[in-house]
Amino acid sequence: MREEATFVSAAPTHEILQDSPGTRLCLLGNVAIARGALEAGVQFFSCYPGTPSSEVGDTFARIAEEAGVKFEYSVNEKIAVEVAFAACLTGARSMCSMKHLGLNYANDPISTMPYVGVEGGMVIVSAGDPSAITSPNEQDQRHFCKFLYYPVFDPGTPDDALRTTRYAFAFSEQTRLPVIIRPTTRVCHSSGMVTLGKLPGGRNEIHFDKDPSRYVPIPINARRMRKELTERFELASTLLRESDFYPRRGEGRHGIMASGVSYAYASQILDDLGLWDQVTLQQIGAYPIPESILRDFLGAVDSVLLVEELTPYMEDWVAEAASRAAQQVPLFGKRTGHFPMEFEYSPDLVEDAVRQYLGMTSRSSLSVDVPELPELPPRPPVLCPGCPHRAAYYLVRKVFGKNTTYCNDIGCYTLGYGEPLNVCDVLLCMGASITQASGIARMTGKRTVACLGDSTFFHSGLPALANALQARDDVTVIILDNFITAMTGFQPSLTSNRGDRGSAGRHGPSVSGISKMRFSIEGVVRGLGVQDIYSVDPYDEAAMTEALKQAKSAEGVNVLVCHSPCMVNERRLGHHQERVPLRINVDKCNGCSLCVRLLGCPGILVSGGHYMIDDELCVGCGLCANVCKHDAVEPIAVEKI
Repeated sequence: MREEATFVSAAPTHEILQDSPGTRLCLLGNVAIARGALEAGVQFFSCYPGTPSSEVGDTFARIAEEAGVKFEYSVNEKIAVEVAFAACLTGARSMCSMKHLGLNYANDPISTMPYVGVEGGMVIVSAGDPSAITSPNEQDQRHFCKFLYYPVFDPGTPDDALRTTRYAFAFSEQTRLPVIIRPTTRVCHSSGMVTLGKLPGGRNEIHFDKDPSRYVPIPINARRMRKELTERFELASTLLRESDFYPRRGEGRHGIMASGVSYAYASQILDDLGLWDQVTLQQIGAYPIPESILRDFLGAVDSVLLVEELTPYMEDWVAEAASRAAQQVPLFGKRTGHFPMEFEYSPDLVEDAVRQYLGMTSRSSLSVDVPELPELPPRPPVLCPGCPHRAAYYLVRKVFGKNTTYCNDIGCYTLGYGEPLNVCDVLLCMGASITQASGIARMTGKRTVACLGDSTFFHSGLPALANALQARDDVTVIILDNFITAMTGFQPSLTSNRGDRGSAGRHGPSVSGISKMRFSIEGVVRGLGVQDIYSVDPYDEAAMTEALKQAKSAEGVNVLVCHSPCMVNERRLGHHQERVPLRINVDKCNGCSLCVRLLGCPGILVSGGHYMIDDELCVGCGLCANVCKHDAVEPIAVEKI
């Protein structure tokens, strides 16, 4: 049933809230996904931010109240999935988003959800990151299709992303399967023209009907659910066969099959080279691939070049289908060396493979001058000017020294890696800073240091800290609380207090109508049983140094909580004006470079043979002034600000 609802106001504040079917807009891929969900009548949205998926959740954070969508930034991806699944059991159309690593973290509930099945449609957006641009690894989420019976949609453009999302909710309800949409970085963060559809006049009626045999997968029920799952997955294939996610273009006997953004590259290359009379291009926009789609395509071509990023998933699927159908069609792709197994593709890489496949002249042999990009200088990740983590890491290193093992976590605190801070020896995944520090300390008998942030601590640090406590490991846990989830786009964390930037107040303003309470990290840590807890400001060098010395000489687990706001967020909010920028007095500076060698702040430059501070970047944190031995760093005169 559908309940009537006022979907948006007459004068919407965001362009994707306009109810104007047929309008063409240029949208970021992630924003196009949000629009597709609105057109499908989404009622609940949850997420944990992670690049390249973050803008999906950030968009809903801005529009949820106006659009009548219940929204939350969840503590972690597992919780985001579980809450969204619970919402869909009430009949609501629900969505959650995360990056590819989040899908792993949520795999426990995800593995059972297809057994139980949905009521309202449920869509999981899990953004992939080929080439590990913002991640510690690559991952191909398409394997969740055969592995756990998830239909997986693989959009190639922002318009694909909008249409896919709009379709996915009703498809989920028809099959009673939760579905995964897997945009990759180039789809998430590219902008393209999309055509708006109609916003719904009503949405699903909300109710929960008790039915334990349906919703409680104890073994006797799970075995029945398993057989039903096979039938529903077959229905998914049948429905996809009738969908428009497998367009075919061209009329040549050379076949090209492409998935994801690779389809957009292949299509553009065939346009540019005028090869449509020689090539038939088949897009694979969703999995499971219907057998009839493959049989028809393989029967229409003499050979196939398979174009897909990451693993040869589509290639292996096609090979198996061809074998079952006894269609002896040569297949070329990753397994034949036409494409690399790793990293994302570029249009040039795809063109080289197409030329090789068709026996054409290689680009390198063409007489046309092809400009080559110069080798760019390396740009290592670095903490921002004024980042309080730099102050913390500088003092941690000063007290604990170079022989201590430092275990770090995913986020801004990863940036302790490398010169000159050198406070990152081990990195694995969310929450693993504490567990890795525990294991190393237990085996070496030496105190280790674990560094993680406020958002990561609540994400997965609590059980790791409890585990270290019960083992009585000699670990110093440093929680860097900057009052925001900074690296993924300044989403609120549980310690956020946007009204007073994390100071004394208990409640911040609402985000999409949800009150955000500031949690006490010290209270949580004390509740777990930690006895030695130090609350410090990393810019208070004397207090921070004393706390670190006490932690270093103690036994067992102790925790330092470093409270200081993210300075980039302060600048966004206009609060940076409360601090006076600094400058280097060239008459006092002797060029010893100590500030650069110890801190590595990108706000300190060399110009005209002199060290100087870029007053556009400087936020007046004063750390370089503390380090300078010659009193050469001083405030800029007020009249010059």
